[in-house]
Parts: sequence; C-alpha cells; structure tokens
Amino acid sequence: MVRMRLLPLLWLVLAVSYSAYSAPQFTKCSKIIRSLITPEHETSVELEVQNTDGILSLLTTTDGTLGPLLPPKPTLSLLGFGLPADLQQHFQGLTYEQIAAEPWDHLSLKQKRIFLLWATVRKRTSFFEDRSVPGIKMKDKAFLHFNRPTQFLGREYEAGTHEVDISNIFRKVEYATPSQNPQFLELHFRTQQPAGVVSNSAWTFLAGIQERKIHQHVHIVRPLNINRLQEEGQIRSVLLTDFYRRANLVLEMMTIVEEKKQGITSRGEKDVLFWDNLSTERLSKVFNHLEISRLTGRQPRLNSQAKMAYVGFRGSDTYDNPELFGFEVRGISEHATPETIKKYLDTLQWAMTQDHFGITKDEMEQWMELQKEPIGSSLVSTWYNQPWEKLRTNGHGHRFEELDPYLRKYVFDLEQNRELKMLLHDWSNDPLLFNKPKLINHIRKEQLKALETLNSGVASPQRTIRDFLIHSGLYGIFTRSLGQ
Repeated sequence: MVRMRLLPLLWLVLAVSYSAYSAPQFTKCSKIIRSLITPEHETSVELEVQNTDGILSLLTTTDGTLGPLLPPKPTLSLLGFGLPADLQQHFQGLTYEQIAAEPWDHLSLKQKRIFLLWATVRKRTSFFEDRSVPGIKMKDKAFLHFNRPTQFLGREYEAGTHEVDISNIFRKVEYATPSQNPQFLELHFRTQQPAGVVSNSAWTFLAGIQERKIHQHVHIVRPLNINRLQEEGQIRSVLLTDFYRRANLVLEMMTIVEEKKQGITSRGEKDVLFWDNLSTERLSKVFNHLEISRLTGRQPRLNSQAKMAYVGFRGSDTYDNPELFGFEVRGISEHATPETIKKYLDTLQWAMTQDHFGITKDEMEQWMELQKEPIGSSLVSTWYNQPWEKLRTNGHGHRFEELDPYLRKYVFDLEQNRELKMLLHDWSNDPLLFNKPKLINHIRKEQLKALETLNSGVASPQRTIRDFLIHSGLYGIFTRSLGQ
C-alpha cells in the first residue's frame, strides 16, 4: 500500500524534474536586471512581411508625394515617361509637375501597388547591391489597437486604439527577396532598448496593426575593441569565437526543445541559399576574421560570408560604425515563445559586454594547451555539424552504420535532420566540457540510449533529440554558460 502511494509521488517528482531541466537555464545576473540595462547601441529587428493592405497603408514616399517615384521629367512630351496604362486615365490632363505634386495617400491601394511595381521595374541595381525600395519609407505615426493592457517598447498602453509615433523606430523599407517583388518587404525596427524588449515589441507592433506574427532577424552589436584583441593575443579571438559557437548551439537547442517543427536543414532555390545553420566553414571564417582584425588593427570586409546560421556573425561593413561587430540572430521563428526569446536575447546582449563570455581565460588556456592541431582547426572541430564522413571516423561514429539505414528509410535525406549529428559528435573536447570526465561519460551513455531509441523506431528523431539534450544535461549546461 505504501509503495502504491509512493508511485504517484515519484512520477510527480520526475515530471517536475524533467520540466525544470527542459527550460533554458539562463542564470547569474537576473534577467530582470539585464532587461533594465540600457544598451550602449541600438538593436535592430528585421521583419520580412507580406505587403498586405495594412502594411501598405503604413507606407509613404520620402516626401509624401509621387515625385520620388517618377523618372526624370521628359523633355519632349507630357506623358512620355511611360506612366503605366492603368494610371494614365487617372492622371489624364495633368502635367508632369502636377503628377509629381500629387499626394501619395490620394491614391487607392491598387494604384499604390501599381506605382510600387513600376518603380521596381525601373530599378537599375540588383537586390545584392541595394535592397531599398526606391522612394519609399514608413509613415511617422501608426494606429495600434490592443485588446488588453499591453507593453510596447517599455511603455504600458491601456486596451484600445492608440496613435503611436514610430518615426524613430522604422529606418528602412527593403525588398525581402532577390526577385525584388514589392509584395514581399523587409521592415527595419530599430531602437536603443534591451534586445529582448525590442524583439517582443516588434511582434507587439504587428499584432497592434492586426498582422500575423512572423519570424525575426535581430541584430545585436558591440564594439569589437581591436586594441584589447591585440593586448590579450589569440586567446581573445578564441574566447569570442567559442562564445559565438555556443550562441548558435543554444538557439538551435532552444528550437528543438521548445518549439521543434522540423529537422535542422537548409533551404534554397537554384543558386540562392535562403536559410542554413552554422557550418564548419563559416565558424572558421569568424575565427579568421577576428585574427586578421587583431593582426592588422582593423576589420576586413566580411559581407555575408558568416551570415548564414541560426546566429550569423557580422563585421563592421554591415553597420554604420567601423568599430562595431554584431550577432545577427536569424533563428527566431513565428512559433517561438516571446518570453523565452526575450531571455535569450537579453542574456546574449549582456554576455557580449563581459570579459570571459561564459568560459574563464584560465579554462580556455588549459583547453588550448591540450590541442594537437592549430587552434583554429581545433575550434572548428568542436562544432557538431561536421560532414557525415568525418563523424563516421571520430571514434563515436561506429554506430553510424546502424543509424544510416534508419535515416534512409524514414528520412531519405541525411541532411534533413542535421541535429542527429549530435548523437555521433564527440563532445569530450568541447571547451565547456573537456575537464569534466564524469559528465562526458554521462553524455556518451545518453548518446547510445538515443541511438537505440532511433533504431527501435519508437520515437521520432525530433523527440529523440529533445530527450537527449535534456537528459544528457547539454541543454542546461550550454544555456547556463551564456549567463555566467
């Protein structure tokens, strides 16, 4: 009887324990304190939106008239500048000057779309040269409707409709895709508040104009401080590169544990890559960028070479200040929980200002002394997303031949569930784990258990990896490292 009474209690304890470990462990420096610290630089959120009627009603031209959307005045005829046929009747009898002076908001939504398409057709620069929509900007004010009391950019609004000044929030209106279709736009939401507040407020803005929640790209920037890189030597580059690696790993883990929808993979069309997770090549580019900056005293152009990841790395050429570098947090989906993302972004922004980025200098020096390869190569080897061929031969890949048939039978493409590589990755040389042998043994046991689960087919890859990250302790360990 006593044993039967204890069973429900045991299950309750296990459930509470599992729930506790399944949450991100952002500890040290209270999240409340972090969210109150005014950052030194602005945070920018990129919102890729469909140009719905609601979005279109918030757009205007740079001076409010049609002038910025017209080509240069023709010299021989009044309408010789190719005004679209659908608009000619509307402007019949008007001179070029009269058309140019016509207010943008006098047009219907349909006419506005025609003008946007016409301006796009005449645009001479490619998407990769200049993404801006010619002559277009956001209006200075917007009406936001909230169904309940709502916080927006740190201010409390009562339920109801409010006219809000957005003139200092939105900076750019750009095309969202290389096709430069004005039906798909990218809006830049930017202000000097904590990153988590800015991210949540961007979603709140969309809700306030009755637009659906969408994914985000969030730019968090800091001065690189090249003088300090030079004073401390290579270890500073190693610490920052490893911090960047863990920022990616934590966001990938959060996606798997908190809101997993599909396997970690890439998406593209022809030669254009729209989405990918961090590769070993891009991690190497980050380390090399930091080392070149340290050795030459200035940041080289990085462009988009290290952009494609859950957290991209950006050099000073992306920003309006030559001293800055940034993390472009790209892996924030519409399925993410705002409060969880807020904690992650606030922690990341705070951690970027710290001295050791979650691993002490002494610990990293110990790790560096144990490496047999060049440090750059050793750093790259700590990232789990290695080529499958390398994972076969790392000493942990002896189970690959058992895993491979399962993947081909149920997934068909080995690259559709890259997170499964975590089960074959050798975690023992990780700078966060190398000096913790008991923990490494525990992780290896959990890897084997997860492989058995996959081979038995009793759980999906997503559920298997989720359980592995939680029960191995990796989820808590890596999320906690960002906040130390």
